Amino acid sequence: MQKLAVNEAAEILGITKEAVYNRIRRGSLKMVIENGTKFVILDEEPSSEKPTKTAPKSTKTKSQNDEFVSYLLNELNELKSLNLNLQADKDRLFKEKEQMLIERKNEILQIYKDRDEKLMQFLNAMQRPLLAPKNESAASEVAIDAQIEDESKWINLSEYLKELNLKPKATKKISEKIIKAIHHSKFIKFKRGVILVRRHKNLKELIGEI
Repeated sequence: MQKLAVNEAAEILGITKEAVYNRIRRGSLKMVIENGTKFVILDEEPSSEKPTKTAPKSTKTKSQNDEFVSYLLNELNELKSLNLNLQADKDRLFKEKEQMLIERKNEILQIYKDRDEKLMQFLNAMQRPLLAPKNESAASEVAIDAQIEDESKWINLSEYLKELNLKPKATKKISEKIIKAIHHSKFIKFKRGVILVRRHKNLKELIGEI
């Protein structure tokens, strides 16, 4: 038998002081008062007031467990089979869609090919020269050859100045003189927005005494 203060009893029992007083009121703990001080009497090791619940015995037998496992295995096999069927359907639909796209693509390519062939035939027809007398055709060819030969004798101003290989200041000065001599020299001309000078002519021949 132990006679303990309330706080000591609470510490030993592992509960609060309020819980100790509650047990005293319920009569599960004894208490004495000596000289105005309350003491708790502990007769033996404290035990939990909560009743111990006995776990219910399992009613399932081994046979019932085997049946349940068998059921789950059957369900799993059915799900696997269903999954395989779904995958097969998915592959089949994918191949069908792919084949449809290929066929559609070929149809579109054929349509544009036919249109391109017709367009090329039309352009070729437009590019064919109209029938003309042989003498006019020959005269035209001679004129074109003469024009090509004439243009080969001329060079644009920037290329001419590069060939002179002068310093920038001198190049600018000569360029200004050549521009002023456009209307005075037969070796300088202005054609289609470009200043042309006669090849193999020196500055004196181009601009004279300007």
